[in-house]
Amino acid sequence: MTEPVLTMAMSESDRTQKLLSGARRLPGFGLEARHETIEQIFIEQISNAAYDISELSLASYLIAKGGGDERLTAVPVFLSRAFRHNAIYVRADSPWRHPSELKGRRFGFPEYQMTAAVWVRGLFREEWGIGTDDMEWFTFRPERVPVDIPAMLAEGDLFEALLEGRVDAVMSARRPPAKVFPASGDGGAIRRLMPDVWDEERAYYGRTGIFPIMHLVSLKADTVRRYPELPRQLYDLMLGVKNDGVAALLETIKNQTSDPWLWESVERSARLTDGDLWPYGVAANWPQIVKFMGYLRADGLLKRELALEEVFHPSVLHT
Repeated sequence: MTEPVLTMAMSESDRTQKLLSGARRLPGFGLEARHETIEQIFIEQISNAAYDISELSLASYLIAKGGGDERLTAVPVFLSRAFRHNAIYVRADSPWRHPSELKGRRFGFPEYQMTAAVWVRGLFREEWGIGTDDMEWFTFRPERVPVDIPAMLAEGDLFEALLEGRVDAVMSARRPPAKVFPASGDGGAIRRLMPDVWDEERAYYGRTGIFPIMHLVSLKADTVRRYPELPRQLYDLMLGVKNDGVAALLETIKNQTSDPWLWESVERSARLTDGDLWPYGVAANWPQIVKFMGYLRADGLLKRELALEEVFHPSVLHT
């Protein structure tokens, strides 16, 4: 009997590479990997439920669910997590060196509803004392889900607008171009806002225990109705792939990345996180998701807090 083939769209990392390459298989299923940019994957999945399995923006998924969209479900596999303190940029000649100094300024995001932007506005409110009404917001591409936002859609490129002085600061999940932001992070026309940003991020984690979730794994609801065992099987498989990836980072017979001091970094992260560098599962992550939904509500992007059973498939609620 021929096994069903499912479409799968994810970015490549040590958390997905073995799955995308076929080195690890999902029992009972074939997987057809689709290779698109992460932005295109998100647009196709949130607009058309285009893939049986897909990486997806946490914010876009929750906003769609809150609006009654039942075409997708999810498992607590978080393929992207990132502190976004380091994603706030200013011009090199800017006088500002801390977010609290940006009150009343013009601030740009790629999209208002993108997960990283929601986290940053939450930080502005809770950490830096700047409310939504205290800034002039600009976005630089259409929102991928229909939302009402207090931001003006600007023309052109986010970083060009910063360099031209049309905005005072920006948040970008993507790094600025190398011609204006060298590999060292120093000496270019653009710089990070906070000079001690890495210490700021570790201090934030120490206070809150939050390593911000950016993306989860979504599944097409129609596919799950046909194969109800799929979500738990997928979760177990992806947990194993992630754990293998973390173990490989610690293996000193060869360096898994092109970072000369990789092992120092990984060991320090292990100390800070009590050994679980990249947690999956509901128990370790639901409090953070509840907090994030509060940020969405404060932004006017979500009308109510969703229940656990609305966000994740029933088979993974006790992970």
